[in-house]
Amino acid sequence: MLSWLKHRWHDVCDSTIGTDVFWGLAVDHRSAREVLEPLIDLYARGTTLDLGAGRLVWRPLLSRHAARYVSADFALTHPSLDLRFDIQQGFPLRDCSVHTLFCCSVLEHVAQPWSVLVECRRILVPGGHLLLFVPFLYHLHGSPEDYYRFSPFGVRHLAEAAGFEVTICRPTGGLGHSLLHAVSMLTTSLVFSHTWPEPATAVARALTAAAGTLDALDRDHVFAQNVVAVLRRPHGENSSRRMQQSERAAPTRMPDMRGV
Repeated sequence: MLSWLKHRWHDVCDSTIGTDVFWGLAVDHRSAREVLEPLIDLYARGTTLDLGAGRLVWRPLLSRHAARYVSADFALTHPSLDLRFDIQQGFPLRDCSVHTLFCCSVLEHVAQPWSVLVECRRILVPGGHLLLFVPFLYHLHGSPEDYYRFSPFGVRHLAEAAGFEVTICRPTGGLGHSLLHAVSMLTTSLVFSHTWPEPATAVARALTAAAGTLDALDRDHVFAQNVVAVLRRPHGENSSRRMQQSERAAPTRMPDMRGV
């Protein structure tokens, strides 16, 4: 039964990605969009790299503001994926070639996330932004490559060590979101229908509201579900010898790796 529910959940998500229905399927979907969409609207500009893009779920939102949307992942997770590379081995992109970096639920799957942040700073233009979303109290996922959980203090420490200015760094969601997200996944898997998705999305909407009420009791965000951050590559930071030494050489042109 559990195996069937897991496959059913993935089938529902796969068939609705790229539509508004997808965002209404579960507590986690609704809350992530609620947190990240305003930041995307505010900061996404120019050439925007979706790092760890997966099934391109964020492409419609990022493309609204990006002059050029570029998706990247380790595996061919979507037929329209632009780039394939292992972010732990450096990025095949030139210095200062990206205006906005979007990285959602990726760093927990990287063995050395601190080195990835250094590469993110390298390819960003001075003044460019990294929009980062990482888990704090969250269920095991993507195993066995699921290595870390991040507190706001840890995110800030890693960001500043990599040479970023921290514009925003705050916890999001809470224990109510974590628990009721699991309930919403179960109910959606059981009742979702393509011809009539409203019952499933209505339940998820109600559970999201209940999660927000429960989370309000935790004023200090001790049980935060995720951490969201906006990190900025400073203007004039090239004068830092330490940061220059940490940069890696990269090709002068963005390679076309579609379909590799």
